[in-house]
Amino acid sequence: MAIFVEQEKKPVNWFNVIGIIVLVAVIFAGAYFVFFKKPQLIDVVIPGGLSDIKTLSQVRIDPSPVVQTLQKYFTTNYGSSVTVPAPGRTNPFVPF
Repeated sequence: MAIFVEQEKKPVNWFNVIGIIVLVAVIFAGAYFVFFKKPQLIDVVIPGGLSDIKTLSQVRIDPSPVVQTLQKYFTTNYGSSVTVPAPGRTNPFVPF
């Protein structure tokens, strides 16, 4: 004759289950609104004073005068040039 002993099953915590479902729904809704929804409000939010940015973005800057001026100060040679020795020994079979 066999004796079967069963353990008690823990009750399901429905508060945690509903909380996890709500959290997953909020994450998916946030991802949808951030990555897939087209922003319609940007045209309304931008103030009119930002029209100057369009003219500033069309300005072309020539950095060559600045670079030439800075080369006068940063081209000072503080040491001699490095010479690279020939690799290896002339006769590798000669003992040290």
